Amino acid sequence: MRSLRSRLRRDTGKRSFVFEVGGMTCGSCAARIEGVLSDQPGVRSAVVDFPSKQARLSLSGGASTDGIVAAVEKAGYTVDSMSADG
Repeated sequence: MRSLRSRLRRDTGKRSFVFEVGGMTCGSCAARIEGVLSDQPGVRSAVVDFPSKQARLSLSGGASTDGIVAAVEKAGYTVDSMSADG
């Protein structure tokens, strides 16, 4: 996980990210994660798709990717991979 977070720090100038969410088992999980993500500072939009197990985020400049990963993990899920979208 340390290398993922290091890579994210370098990518903080990017405004859109997509990542795979581990641990989702139903649409309610997707809705919960979407709510958690939407509550994070700097998240302009969050869409979680249960069938693909992916989340797409649009971030403002002040968003912390470390905070986003931590919030998903605190909710009981994992961020399996994250990359800049676009």
